[in-house]
Amino acid sequence: MMLVAVTGGIGAGKTTVLEQFARCGAEVADADALVHRLYEPGSELYMALIEHWGVRVVAADGQLSRPAIAEIVFSEPAELQWLNGMVHPRVRQLIKDKAAVARPALFCAIPLLFESGWEGDMNYTVAVWCDPDTQRQRLSQRGWDEREMQRRISRQLSMDEKLRRSDYGIISSCSWDLLWEQCRMVYQRILARATTAQKA
Repeated sequence: MMLVAVTGGIGAGKTTVLEQFARCGAEVADADALVHRLYEPGSELYMALIEHWGVRVVAADGQLSRPAIAEIVFSEPAELQWLNGMVHPRVRQLIKDKAAVARPALFCAIPLLFESGWEGDMNYTVAVWCDPDTQRQRLSQRGWDEREMQRRISRQLSMDEKLRRSDYGIISSCSWDLLWEQCRMVYQRILARATTAQKA
């Protein structure tokens, strides 16, 4: 099993980088997408959240309302801790299950890799970085105001710190050609190191 985490701050460009790794031939996954699966109506987690918070977290279509959940957990640290305790073990196991059958490796976007203490599960880590102005521009395109941006950003390690802790870094505030070249080089180097380690 080889598991590579793609991490970075919110708005850093993790999804775009993950798409480039898929273009290289990697199997990819996204921790946020796996959470969406866990939130499906009728699931164990769905029922647990409704039992804990009530119908205020259910949207009109019966799905869990992520904005309503965000409003709760970003206002109450204890509620965020409770939610993480419910979600993280389940997502962590799903990622390991997918990595066990991925060939040659699973590249998985995990935004809160270091904050969750999961780096020990990884063979390699790749941080995606962009400058603060680019980050805020991207987040404003999601319709977020400055208060919402700061609330989310303050819950994460800085992008500089994520970059410092990772094995590889990719700068996303650049041209498409340069982004592709960075992803291609990182992918090849990780596979080369993994092959060498397997032969040792």
